[in-house]
Amino acid sequence: MLEVRAVTEAELPAMIEVDRRGFGGVPRSSDRADTWVRAELDRTRCAFDAGTLVGCSRAYTFEMTMPGGASVPVAGVSSVAVQPTHRRRGVLTSMIGAVHDDARERGEVASVLTASESVIYKRFGYGAATWKLGATLARSHARFARPVIDAGRVRLVTRGEADPLYREVYERVQRGRAGMVSRPDFWWPEVFWIPDNNCAFFDAVHEDADGVADGFVSYEIRGEWFGGFADRELFVWDLQATNPAARAALWDFVFGVDLVVKIVAVNLPIDEPLRFMLADPRQLRTDFVYDSLWVLPLDVAALLSARTYASAGTLTIEVVEPGGPKGRFVLDGGPDGASCIEAPEQTPDVTLNRAALGAALLGGNSWATLAHAGEVDEHTTGALARADAMFVTAPAPATLTWF
Repeated sequence: MLEVRAVTEAELPAMIEVDRRGFGGVPRSSDRADTWVRAELDRTRCAFDAGTLVGCSRAYTFEMTMPGGASVPVAGVSSVAVQPTHRRRGVLTSMIGAVHDDARERGEVASVLTASESVIYKRFGYGAATWKLGATLARSHARFARPVIDAGRVRLVTRGEADPLYREVYERVQRGRAGMVSRPDFWWPEVFWIPDNNCAFFDAVHEDADGVADGFVSYEIRGEWFGGFADRELFVWDLQATNPAARAALWDFVFGVDLVVKIVAVNLPIDEPLRFMLADPRQLRTDFVYDSLWVLPLDVAALLSARTYASAGTLTIEVVEPGGPKGRFVLDGGPDGASCIEAPEQTPDVTLNRAALGAALLGGNSWATLAHAGEVDEHTTGALARADAMFVTAPAPATLTWF
């Protein structure tokens, strides 16, 4: 019989091995930090078959920024894997249900994750709420349409210098954009600072005119020399900035790194402004746009009350659970805040399932687009237009981290 529970310290190596097998990963190096995998073991939910660990899942205690700047407690789901020998046996369903139960008990209003495959989590009520952009630019075309005027400076730093500066900058960035989630202290040593002696990794911080750090970029140089030429690319791991001037200065710095033929970035917001800054915008090639943060609303009223809205309006939303009960909520919101109450007697303006609400929650997807895809039903004429006017968010919601 399947047992789902938290792992003990002694069982952590078995959990790590199941995770490695599930994702087809290489063996874990002995000198790698373990702050991330050892954190909050009470939030792991692993499956055991006759005492053998066959599936793993866990959640971390995160905060997510809502439109308007408020933060809400969410469960950051991670390390979800099932042993290849135990697929199609309900292991994943049992573990995810246990993770959600734990999140509700802790008062978390949503569960969030980044999906290895986009086909998996919609059936559990998750909707793709934010999107990520990957782009490539030949360095020969890395020229700005207008000069970058920078009153501050960019300087290269060591890891020891970068650690406190990066954390402070990221926290400011997180508070300024919907969809951003926290990076706990235990996230940085293991997830960000991955030791690899063969990796040419560099860090640079931007400081404003007063010497205050307001942005950073971490990048890797990949490739070799061939026939007397450097056939190498600059891979931007993480570029975060608290203001447009710092962002422009960091891109200007990246463009100036020598012995590079191509610049590649994979962690950009969907509304990345770089294209419009270039002398030849077409040269910024979009490599991909894909789902970033998936959101499962656990407490609909609390979530909708926690954000602000671009325009004032009232909307009655019916949330349909697959094969389960319905919930109706009256949302009254505007630029100064919102209230949302459950109101089962009200006639709905729109009907959607929990996954579609997760997709619409942060303003990263249009209600009208979701309706055209069959995800939302409109009962009141003009309700979709009203919802779009209320929920639109600027800047676009983004989740510029990984977990």
